[in-house]
Amino acid sequence: MQKLSEIISKNVYCIGSGNLLGYVLNAVFDEKLSKIKSFIVVDDESEIEGEIDAKNMHLAGDNFFVDSQSCLQYGEVFSSNPLGKSVFTQHGVDCGKIKEVLLEKYNVVAFVTQNITFSPKQIAVCGNHAIILGKSKKNKPSNQKFLSDQPQQLVSIASASQVKTAVATPHRISSQTNSLLGKMATRDIFGLNNEIIIKKFEIITQKKLNTAKKHNKLNILFYNCK
Repeated sequence: MQKLSEIISKNVYCIGSGNLLGYVLNAVFDEKLSKIKSFIVVDDESEIEGEIDAKNMHLAGDNFFVDSQSCLQYGEVFSSNPLGKSVFTQHGVDCGKIKEVLLEKYNVVAFVTQNITFSPKQIAVCGNHAIILGKSKKNKPSNQKFLSDQPQQLVSIASASQVKTAVATPHRISSQTNSLLGKMATRDIFGLNNEIIIKKFEIITQKKLNTAKKHNKLNILFYNCK
């Protein structure tokens, strides 16, 4: 089983050319948040973002590999990554924010918040700012058991077989940098020359944010703090 947070920031190499294409900046999910369709890859030096279809990305060890550089397509790309989104039931119960996405071959097994774990089938609405759990009015009635008023453990991960959304709006993590102030880094963040610019467990200050921005590491910092 894979964790989305561990996929973000991995390097992407081309087998055909031996070139480093960049690192994984973000993920694009399908409309139902049931699987990852593609990954957004950014070049460290130019900061140019491209998109690679998930079926062309092969994970081996600590890196991703593609067969050809033609797999990397440039153009306007918007992420539909649900990490950090607030989750509520249809009765307004706050279930926390999504902290992790558990995957099996890019298919979503479960979403994890501070309070609950739930599957994509239990999502009624996926908006730009929040996910609503319950029975979707667009779907026919089924035997699926949905959330009641009280948050509960919805999926047993041990028993589980393991969003470019149509209405998604452009999302740049760099526009939310102020929200990182006062949080704690959960891993070492390395700069352009492989030096540590932010240490694990270090509190994020404005000075640290400026340094991360200088080294183009704001996106990695965003997914590795709490």
